[in-house]
Amino acid sequence: MPPHLDSPPFKKNAPRAVYPPRSERQGWTTARNAHKPEQTSGAGRPTDAPLAGSRGRLFAAVLLFLILSLAACRGPSGGADPPPSGSLSVGFIDVGQGDSVLVQAGGESYLIDAGRAEEGPNIVDFLRDRGVRDLDGIVVSNPDADHIGGFLDVFDAFQVETVYLSGDPKGTLTYNTFLRGARDEGSDTEVVRAGMRMEWGGVQADVVAPPTEAEGGLFSETNDNSVGILLTHGAARILLAGDAEAKSEEYMANGPYTGPLTLLKVTHHGSNTSSTPLFLGRFRPKVAVIQVGADNSYGHPTPETLERLRGSGARVFRNDEDGDVIVTIKDQEIEVAVTRP
Repeated sequence: MPPHLDSPPFKKNAPRAVYPPRSERQGWTTARNAHKPEQTSGAGRPTDAPLAGSRGRLFAAVLLFLILSLAACRGPSGGADPPPSGSLSVGFIDVGQGDSVLVQAGGESYLIDAGRAEEGPNIVDFLRDRGVRDLDGIVVSNPDADHIGGFLDVFDAFQVETVYLSGDPKGTLTYNTFLRGARDEGSDTEVVRAGMRMEWGGVQADVVAPPTEAEGGLFSETNDNSVGILLTHGAARILLAGDAEAKSEEYMANGPYTGPLTLLKVTHHGSNTSSTPLFLGRFRPKVAVIQVGADNSYGHPTPETLERLRGSGARVFRNDEDGDVIVTIKDQEIEVAVTRP
């Protein structure tokens, strides 16, 4: 068996070097010979999700049973090449203190959130680097400015087929401008609620939040009305739930979609009002990505949240430290690649 992640210690400095040194990797399996995850009787719920190796121009981090090493760094843009055929790719774009996630599978592309307005050109460049020609859909997980500001640049650069909304009546100037942009784009608009199921390029996409009207409808706080989407690709399960906080997390934790996660986008940038013990205990993520800006005024992610994530067994990546974070899943092997500014 490979050693535990903490032995030898994981090092993330010195770009363009491979870590840990070969002398410290005795007994490791090679990336392409990594074991496949076992499945429980529950559909698509892995008990283990080893991570496969990385090649190419990205500064890559490869997890094998949560054992991590790094490969070559491409540079600041971080988009690299389009994802390989037959894979599911989830790219966490470095947009500072905001959210933007690109999901690609089966030749289709979906963008969940688009950071602040000044990040629009960066997002467009990332999408083009990843081979995006148009978008099959965009999801507004949260109508705040740090989630929707860059969409106007996205509308200018790409045709967008469908816009998915939580239906939270935000009513701000930024949100109203976004809605006008979606209208001018000619995109279909759809309000989503828990229980809806979509197919994104052959990947099952279940809406797990916010609640339906029959369940009481929207919460009083915008963050808790974030759209939550669970992607299932073979044995891998990925949860993306915007700025969800304790109420929304409790709703999801008591719903029908619990079980081990291969990957979690940490809710609300790692705030102390999210990543609750109940939520992490019910979902038990193996890998967690925090979309957060360096030296932000909110103190995100909080030390308490980081402690809870690591206590749950998650390997944590952060945009402020790792740049863009790209997760690729193919043949039940998972590769995590990071780039540094």
